[in-house]
Amino acid sequence: MTVSYRLLIRLSLPLIFIYLWLRGRKAPAYRQRWSERLALQSIPANARQGILIHCVSVGETVAARQLIEQVLHSYPHLPVTLSSMTPTAAALAQSAFGDRVHHLYLPIDTPGAMRRLFTKLVPRAVLLLETEVWPCFLQRAKQHKVPVVLLNARMSAKSQRSYHKYSWLIGPVWQQLSWIAAQNQSSAERFVNLGVAADRIAVRGNLKFDSQVSANLLAEATLLKQQLERPVLLAASTHNGEDELVLQAFKKVLAKIPAALLILVPRHPERFDAVAEQIAAAELSLVRRSAGDQPDSATQVWLGDSMGELMLWYATADVAFVGGSLITRGGHNPLEPIATHTPIVSGPHVFNFQDIFDRLNAAEGVCWAADDLQLARQWLNLLNDANLRFTMQRAAAREFAQDQGATAAMLNDIHAIFKHQSPPIKRPSETDAMEFTSMKTITTLKPSDKLEIWFDNSVFKTFSDEFFSAEYWQQQHKIKGAATGRSTAWFIEFGEPGMLLRHYYRGGLVGKVNKDRFAREPIAKSRAMAEFELLQRLREAGLPVPKPLAARYERAPLWGYRADILVEIIPQAQDVFKVLGERPLNHDEWHSIGAVIRRFHEAGVYHSDLNCHNIMLDADDKVWLVDFDKCGFREAGEWQQANLARLLRSLLKEAGKAKEANRDFHWQEERDWPLLITGYEAKPDT
Repeated sequence: MTVSYRLLIRLSLPLIFIYLWLRGRKAPAYRQRWSERLALQSIPANARQGILIHCVSVGETVAARQLIEQVLHSYPHLPVTLSSMTPTAAALAQSAFGDRVHHLYLPIDTPGAMRRLFTKLVPRAVLLLETEVWPCFLQRAKQHKVPVVLLNARMSAKSQRSYHKYSWLIGPVWQQLSWIAAQNQSSAERFVNLGVAADRIAVRGNLKFDSQVSANLLAEATLLKQQLERPVLLAASTHNGEDELVLQAFKKVLAKIPAALLILVPRHPERFDAVAEQIAAAELSLVRRSAGDQPDSATQVWLGDSMGELMLWYATADVAFVGGSLITRGGHNPLEPIATHTPIVSGPHVFNFQDIFDRLNAAEGVCWAADDLQLARQWLNLLNDANLRFTMQRAAAREFAQDQGATAAMLNDIHAIFKHQSPPIKRPSETDAMEFTSMKTITTLKPSDKLEIWFDNSVFKTFSDEFFSAEYWQQQHKIKGAATGRSTAWFIEFGEPGMLLRHYYRGGLVGKVNKDRFAREPIAKSRAMAEFELLQRLREAGLPVPKPLAARYERAPLWGYRADILVEIIPQAQDVFKVLGERPLNHDEWHSIGAVIRRFHEAGVYHSDLNCHNIMLDADDKVWLVDFDKCGFREAGEWQQANLARLLRSLLKEAGKAKEANRDFHWQEERDWPLLITGYEAKPDT
């Protein structure tokens, strides 16, 4: 990304919002949810730390539908967010996936908007469809070490020339992608010519080859055909300047076949009313799908002014015209009518899907029309010749019969990317799926403008701010113990095994004058919420840490905030400090401690306060780490040895204090420390 691009995108902001306002005259949804265009909205906690899938518009959403379903199935414990640019894609996402996904508009590609998006959403991986890349977005993903995968990627010769021409402006965007799954070899070669390393790209086919027509949809289409009992033509995804030609061609068809019905489906919803006016001006009788009326024998045009029904129209029609091809729009994907076994007529302008149309043409699976006269002629030929229709649809189906499998191949690419994350995104098996917890199960509460609470709705049926008060639990007679240190942490009887309430206090000299206030920062980055999220990720990675249950952010009067966290108690566990006060640890216990610390380090987990108080042993001698305040992920480096040195200092310090107090502390450096280091350095299978 260049300085020129950052400046240009910022200067373009007023023009972009003017454009949205103008489009909103015909499509009011463009004037809604503007805060999302700059990532100024609140994003719920249960959408954080998941997978972001970006489908710019309806076409990409339809193509990716099966893949999205597979991602939801493979990673049920992770939130999935769908982003788009258009209201129609937003509506389709809602109707297709409901509350199984969170939807948002991808913000305008300014540095500030993308910084806010990644701070609020914190995606672990980004899946982009086709060619939707943005420089600021990719730079922010790189800074956050978020892998970005381009799926179902296509690159036309025209687009390649444009990207080369403007490379001085957008910078090396393609090189920042983690992986590209290209639709075909020509697209793959063009990506390589744009600078993508050959080992980061593979040809996986087109997701739309995997389009499947459900039995319910086929049944609905069959019923429609029986009800209509007349020849049906479809003009799908038409554009401005094309509808007039379609209507002229259809009037010529009516002169020969008066019973014919045209289903006309404009590409963009904001044009529905204008197209309805064109139909009336052409003196053709009209029924609108949105009105819920069924065409009768006198109806000549059925306007498909609804969303998400294009496959139904294809399955209902005897012949389909694929729009965007009589004008220089470049055409639309013909794989949907191929899936419904509908004969295809197209205009000559199909450069967006040239490879597919070339194959269709070679197989004699498409008819061509350059104007309204030729379109009418092709429609009439096909309506009058059932054998020709059957021959065309069979030829098209045979040509692409071996091209399925793109969904499975791209899903494997996603698995591979996730597997190499640190820590990896795991797919739960049937036996351990219930052990997984993630932000997907977290509910956000805002009792007031000063409070925000996150709690695990799989643990609490209801939740109250009082749960963060030790006095409340004392009144309920639920306090069953306390741990003291810099501050008191309370053990609370709440189900099995109970929970621990901890308030965050300041340490050092600052703590002498400021007991528990912290400088204001984004809520998601505040002490309790940050530790809560980190614990979720560590548990998902299979690391032994307590389960987080709830966290609270409370804005303090005048300055700063206070924080609290509730975590699940580790059953029958004692910290190493307390155990050493009673007995020495044996060889296996020291070895296990070293091995567990190594597991955390290999996952890139930095523990800011690794000491003998924060390492615990349960009744089965399983090792746990606790207290992850101010901890996080880091690249491998000197901090790993510094962590070990910090632990050694804490053991030496406690041994010295015990000696001065004349109490037991069963620790000998020359005997015990080498055992821990042996466990740390051992291979996992030893």
